[in-house]
Amino acid sequence: MALFDRVELFCQAILDQGRAEAERLLRQARERHDALVAQAQKERQAALQRAQGTLQAEGRVEARAIIDRAHLESKRRLAHAKEAILTEVRQEAQARLLAFRETPDYPLWLHRKLVEAVNFLGGSRFQVKVHPEEVRWLHAQLLEQVRQETGAELELDSDPGMPPGGFVVLTADQRMRLDQTFQGLAARREEALRTQLARILWES
Repeated sequence: MALFDRVELFCQAILDQGRAEAERLLRQARERHDALVAQAQKERQAALQRAQGTLQAEGRVEARAIIDRAHLESKRRLAHAKEAILTEVRQEAQARLLAFRETPDYPLWLHRKLVEAVNFLGGSRFQVKVHPEEVRWLHAQLLEQVRQETGAELELDSDPGMPPGGFVVLTADQRMRLDQTFQGLAARREEALRTQLARILWES
């Protein structure tokens, strides 16, 4: 696998880790769910036994309420587990991707992604928006290399409002943009993970 794909591999590894964590938490949640339902069944039987004669209908209502509460508690725990996984994945993704900037492969990745962005968007002039920290890597020499390779003129815009890691490329008329920031990449992976977690936690 090319070194250029390391960011994508990081994101995929984090997604896989999140899926594994979801399955582990799901097993725990199911065990807790089964325990809650079993306890609710016991309480239901006790409620029915307490209900005699004219009170039997009230006893059934009480028993049904006990079962419903158990199911609601189980769903609440699953929802909490899902959000906890997403938070952990988001934090881990940000830390690992920012650490990638300190490797020799990061400038190569930036070069590759810039060329891909220019070819994808089409045109001859582009604005490259970056966090001020990125000027360390997205310097004039790298932009010139991309210009020679693509024929496109690139104007660097250092914006403190941008997230660190990666860049956003805009066409000269500002009508089209391509987000290659780490934040954007992680967010797109998170959507895939959120969909998978929904399937694991709610449909299983």
